[in-house]
Amino acid sequence: MSVDRNSDSELDDLLRIGYAELLQPRPDQRRAVLDALTDGRLASKRLSRPGRIRWQRWTLVAACLVALLAAWSWRTTSHDSFAYGIEDVPQRLAEVQSFRLRGWQSIRWENAQKQPQPPIRVLMEIVVERPGKFRRTLLGMSCQQGQKPRISQSVMMCDGKHLWTVDADNKLVHSRRVSRLDALLSTETIAQNAARLAVLGPPDAHYRKIGREEQNGRWCDLYEGRFSSEWGAISVARVWIDPKNGLPVRVVRSQVDANGTLSPEIELTEIAINVPLPEELFRFQGPEDPKLAAGQTEPPVLFVAPTAGGSKGNDGEEVRCDVWHALRISDAAALVIWRRSAPTAKGDEAPDWLSGITMLALGPQGKRELRHHWVYQSNSPDRWSWSLVVPADGKPLGQAEIFFRLRAPRSLTSVGVTPLSFRENDLRELLRAAQGLMLPRNSAEVSLPYLQAVARKVAPDSSPRE
Repeated sequence: MSVDRNSDSELDDLLRIGYAELLQPRPDQRRAVLDALTDGRLASKRLSRPGRIRWQRWTLVAACLVALLAAWSWRTTSHDSFAYGIEDVPQRLAEVQSFRLRGWQSIRWENAQKQPQPPIRVLMEIVVERPGKFRRTLLGMSCQQGQKPRISQSVMMCDGKHLWTVDADNKLVHSRRVSRLDALLSTETIAQNAARLAVLGPPDAHYRKIGREEQNGRWCDLYEGRFSSEWGAISVARVWIDPKNGLPVRVVRSQVDANGTLSPEIELTEIAINVPLPEELFRFQGPEDPKLAAGQTEPPVLFVAPTAGGSKGNDGEEVRCDVWHALRISDAAALVIWRRSAPTAKGDEAPDWLSGITMLALGPQGKRELRHHWVYQSNSPDRWSWSLVVPADGKPLGQAEIFFRLRAPRSLTSVGVTPLSFRENDLRELLRAAQGLMLPRNSAEVSLPYLQAVARKVAPDSSPRE
């Protein structure tokens, strides 16, 4: 059950928030105000009665101004009085110019007798320099039951104009030129998705503050969270946050074994924010691809391929759902560009391309339903459809991930994607480029103001207005 809020209650909330700061007990401010009033009373005794009345009024106004300025000064200049929490980490990472996360990931395995063996420790690294440079380690694994897994590592890097993938021996595996928009999109996908996952885990992870500890000469707030992976394993994560800037300092994540003991899973030992990063980190230091060096391949404006997807098939039935990207249109709306396997039509009726589809927002607030609006319906499993989604509860998306679940009579597949945030000019340019590549030429322009207007109409009445 939900109750719509009227304008009077919203005004009361705004006033309550606005005056909350002035209602806090501040002994120093109270003393300053009383001293100002006392000085005003002493000075007014030397005036005639009409002058005393006027000066008392002005003294009261001055005292109020002193109190307001003191409160404002306290809010804006005192760094120790305001502390960021772990819920601020995703937004803070989205605001920094550059960061570098380095650490270790442990791969667990068992021998033929199902006895746990010492985990395999592999290096992990995520480096971002906005607006379009990144470096990220990738992990591949193959194994046979009871044998030690074979681990293969590679590195993907982008300097804003080129993208390379190299293996552990620094041999070139793949390369291509990229446009500015493509580099921007890939960089933000890593910065807002992979980096957040490495630091905080899945989007529905819950953390609680358990104390304070010193890390690298800084006193940090220590948070602990427990969450389960897709395959049911339970993880315990500890994150040290600098309360002065809201950024992580260290991350240690362990997996809970059947007997209750903890085994290492992930440890980020180096977290550097806004530090100078050498250009060599983002460039391949080896022989160039001849085609790339000759400049024979002109990069597309955007690389249109699924970034997330899933498919399952049972008894000849195949269900597939792919997502290109989700773009955050406002605090409470996202544009999801996706496609799916063709639905089964009933009789002579046209196929329902939302049949079997459930759309959810999954985050610290739990699972929330999404309202849907077709921006463009392709009616094809091979072409991209555009959907605008808003939370059905009228609240902002926050740090939630968007999940599409496609259910068929004998199959179920689920795809999750993080709605990415961009500066307005970049978002407008991304929308124009994506429309030129994916939508028919005679389609009406899908502009940012149009999408925001549609989002307001689709949103429930209780949602906050822009």
